[in-house]
Amino acid sequence: MTVIADTQAVASGSLTKSLAGGSVMGKDDFLLLLVTQLQNQDPMNPQDPTEFTAQLAQFSSLEQLFAINDNLGLMAGSSMEMERLSALSMIGKEAVSGNGAFAFNGTSATLGYKLDSTAHEVSLHILDATGRNVANLPAAATSAGEHFLTWNGVGLNGQKVAPGEYQVVVRALDAAEETMPAKPLVKSVITGVDMLGGTNWLVSDNGNFRLKDIVSVRDL
Repeated sequence: MTVIADTQAVASGSLTKSLAGGSVMGKDDFLLLLVTQLQNQDPMNPQDPTEFTAQLAQFSSLEQLFAINDNLGLMAGSSMEMERLSALSMIGKEAVSGNGAFAFNGTSATLGYKLDSTAHEVSLHILDATGRNVANLPAAATSAGEHFLTWNGVGLNGQKVAPGEYQVVVRALDAAEETMPAKPLVKSVITGVDMLGGTNWLVSDNGNFRLKDIVSVRDL
């Protein structure tokens, strides 16, 4: 019994040393415990073979999970690299964002909307960072598809709004004066890419946009 106790103490010390570098038990630690159990079995009273088989199955599953985790890590790294290359390839091109947010630069902004079907009436409303409506823009085109217009920054009071963050909201009505779906659009020229916090931000004349918010890209 003393020999068994001593061997278990050694295994325990080895395991403690193995886990010293982290709090998660790895497959090597699991294997160490399994081997220690085999070495310290009482020959007159061996461990239940069913339990031993289950432990082997657990070890196999653990090893497969580690392999899957490694593969997922590689895939995530490849995906981030592809996204970065895609973002860089947009520099110097015209891109359209579909979330309606933009930064007014003090001169003008190309804003638009997309209709899935013909509307009876369409209007664009500009909201500031506090959600206050600062400008209304009537839209002439009501057919299905994408339409754009240039806003010169003039607000409801007839004065130009200050440069800053704004949001364009589209209101579309059908022939029955019922609200119908409409997507706000902002057209910009991509001038650079900022890679901050794991997110690729496209830098443009109308502020910064996330790659996932871009709905179309065109050559100038």
